[in-house]
Amino acid sequence: MNSEQIKKRIGDLSEQEEWNHLYVFPGGIRTRDEDIESPGYNTHKWQRLKPVIEFLNPEGKTMLDVGCSDGYFSIMSANLGMKYVLGTDLDPLRVERSNFAKEMYNIKNVDFKLLDVYGLRPDPRFDIVLGLGLIHRVPDIDLCIKKLADIGENVIVEFKTLNSEEDICEYAGGKTKSNKYNGLHHIPTQKYVINKMKNHGFPNYYLIDDEYSTLKYKRTIALFSRSPVK
Repeated sequence: MNSEQIKKRIGDLSEQEEWNHLYVFPGGIRTRDEDIESPGYNTHKWQRLKPVIEFLNPEGKTMLDVGCSDGYFSIMSANLGMKYVLGTDLDPLRVERSNFAKEMYNIKNVDFKLLDVYGLRPDPRFDIVLGLGLIHRVPDIDLCIKKLADIGENVIVEFKTLNSEEDICEYAGGKTKSNKYNGLHHIPTQKYVINKMKNHGFPNYYLIDDEYSTLKYKRTIALFSRSPVK
């Protein structure tokens, strides 16, 4: 595929909405003009997320990326020596974009599939499960957390966080700009998510706060494990 063909394909996949993830394909061709200066977007989020994944010694392991969007984190994780990565999303456009990015980078150990989080089954279980920007966007946050816990040995979630020490989760129903499938449904505290994961057999956890965000809701990255986390 030459440069003009790549640009046309990017344009075709941008007609409904702008790409969520910034890719730089061969020849310096970009999927969007620049990354958004927000901790919720891929370049900034990956800087915080990569050390967490590397801590789990990813080489030779399997990963499930639930709500993978345009596939950036699936592909970046696959490049860390993963045996296999599966990215899932309920938006057909984002699955199509993810597969296009896979083709551009010629990556063999990652696949993308159209699947809702509520359709996940606990077999097979993955070594690592990602739920990035996910749990605050689903109608049933408790069921979503349970699904992630059922299918993973280690679960990494990144979420908009209610600033409170209490075990609470506030309803924040509403649409977001990203796409027609996204809504801002619930904002949990860290304690709320920790207690839910404990109830599902994950007593061990490690939190990374978003210390520099000026947004209304900071973004927490949390690693939950069935084994001790040091």
